[in-house]
Amino acid sequence: MKTTGPGEVSIPFGDGEVLVDLRNADVVAVCGIARYPAVDDIEARVAEAIAAPIGVPRLREMARGARRVAIVSDDATRPTPVADILPPILGELRASGVPDDAITIVMANGSHRLMTANEIEQKLGPGVARRFKVVNHDYRAPDLVDFGCTPSGVPIHVNKEIADADFVIGLGSIVPHRYCGWSGGAKIIQPGVCGEETTVATHLMITRDPSVRLGNVENVVRHEMEEVAARAGLRFIVNVILNADCQVVGIVAGHPVAAHRSGVSKALEVCGTRIREKADLVIAGSHPADMNFWQAGKALYSADLAVKDGGTIILVSPMHEGIGEHKEFGELLSLEYDEIMKRLRQGEILDRLSAAAALAVSLVARRTRIVLVTNGLSDRDVSAMGFVRYDVADLQKAVDDALAPYGNLTRRVVVLREAPDILPMVE
Repeated sequence: MKTTGPGEVSIPFGDGEVLVDLRNADVVAVCGIARYPAVDDIEARVAEAIAAPIGVPRLREMARGARRVAIVSDDATRPTPVADILPPILGELRASGVPDDAITIVMANGSHRLMTANEIEQKLGPGVARRFKVVNHDYRAPDLVDFGCTPSGVPIHVNKEIADADFVIGLGSIVPHRYCGWSGGAKIIQPGVCGEETTVATHLMITRDPSVRLGNVENVVRHEMEEVAARAGLRFIVNVILNADCQVVGIVAGHPVAAHRSGVSKALEVCGTRIREKADLVIAGSHPADMNFWQAGKALYSADLAVKDGGTIILVSPMHEGIGEHKEFGELLSLEYDEIMKRLRQGEILDRLSAAAALAVSLVARRTRIVLVTNGLSDRDVSAMGFVRYDVADLQKAVDDALAPYGNLTRRVVVLREAPDILPMVE
């Protein structure tokens, strides 16, 4: 963390940090992920977790006799240290009698772009990436397998490698999530390795059920994801909890629901933060979800919990890949919530995943003013979304401009340093 002067606050930005001077404001809170100490040996701690899993027998016992095993890893948009998690899992599978050529690793890209060969090697480790069959999930692939529907009618379309496996293991990390309350667990399957129709159906539930909110794990989207994952054959998970430096501070393994809920309890200690009141201005850093606006926009949902009606959210992010692969997302952000819903009902929106994400952002935008501090998007891009843009070098001006209308009144500010992974809770 940068050395700060009186009234200065540092915000993570890419590989570094930026500073903002808040000496003329009432800083309600500067929130970051709790700086828990990292575990001393990730591989050893994973080995311990899978040897005594939550809610299921030991992994080597469960996998014994499996003819095809699929290990599902999260993608380049997540900081999960999969290369450190895999070795003890692979060792346990060997001990159960599963040969290497019976194991496929599936990259759970969800609706994101496919990972590059270099990204896969970095994620899995060079030895693993070259030794095992690795498949990049494509949510629009023609060979997705139809598993019917959930009881509520969500169509279940799953990657063929998952469908062909008789034992599926999911890897990931647990942080607050706008749709399913917390990431991890069944989310590695839905949306991780599902088709577009499945993900559209679960994500549009945001429009129908108030239980779908950041930090609420027992909500309808999470339950649908768990139904999809169970039908797809997810049998075992290994999830980690990370600190502000993306180091592992906790590990859970076992049943996809029971182990996940245990992990959420630990993640709440790390990611949850209390603030005394909501603020007029929330400054939200997007780290570690810096890649594009599709990812960085998650910071808005955390900021939404900390800002007053009519307040301002300043999102500070590199967004080096621009808006992201869902181009219609940016276009839809210029529309009001009701207009997006109308166009959805009339079948006028081609990318309905973009619509679901735009609806979530529009719920924030209709009660706040959103400012993007980034060099990854142009003024034209941001103006088309209905937002205001400043260069990163002008962060201080963005803050001063946001506070100027309050004059001599008290200007309350909350800073969320790693906003996508923070759950603000008003006392």
